[in-house]
Amino acid sequence: MANYTINTSNELYHHGIKGQKWGVRRYQNKDGSLTSAGNKRYARDAREQGYNKYDAESGTYYRTSKKNGRSDLNSDANRYVKEDVERTKKVVDSTRQMNDTLRVSNQNYINNNSKRNNKRMDLSSMSDQELRNQINRELLERQYNDVFNQKKISKGREYAKNILETTGTVLGVASSALGIALAIKELRG
Repeated sequence: MANYTINTSNELYHHGIKGQKWGVRRYQNKDGSLTSAGNKRYARDAREQGYNKYDAESGTYYRTSKKNGRSDLNSDANRYVKEDVERTKKVVDSTRQMNDTLRVSNQNYINNNSKRNNKRMDLSSMSDQELRNQINRELLERQYNDVFNQKKISKGREYAKNILETTGTVLGVASSALGIALAIKELRG
């Protein structure tokens, strides 16, 4: 999977896949033969589909039956690449959903803890002077708290909030890019 670096100046750097080189294919060489990763994938398909015999000369897995004779398992490197991209997209989408859920729960936690128990008073029984005194008292308490008891957000919560916002953006872009890549792959194929 690609590595992304997030800078504090809201820049995103993409460093590619470890060991990636231009023009080097992951599952199939230019001559059509499979790379080592392609061979592993081909062997896994053979195990999953019940092709339990291997022909070393042709490099193919096969199975035999009395009715149909020998049937070879064909390898499809394009299908392997498509599966990888789809799996990566699923991981990115699920991570994005988890990120969104964390962000919403964090916001709910902040909202629930910041709400005060403001009970509505019965104003009909209060005189104007009592009401003014009550309002003045509330304003004085707020001013006092603003000056001497400032609300402090922990550095960890602030850091987590920044990470959640940034990763949400990055995952959204990555998910869109993978969706576009899958659509292009489908149109070509």
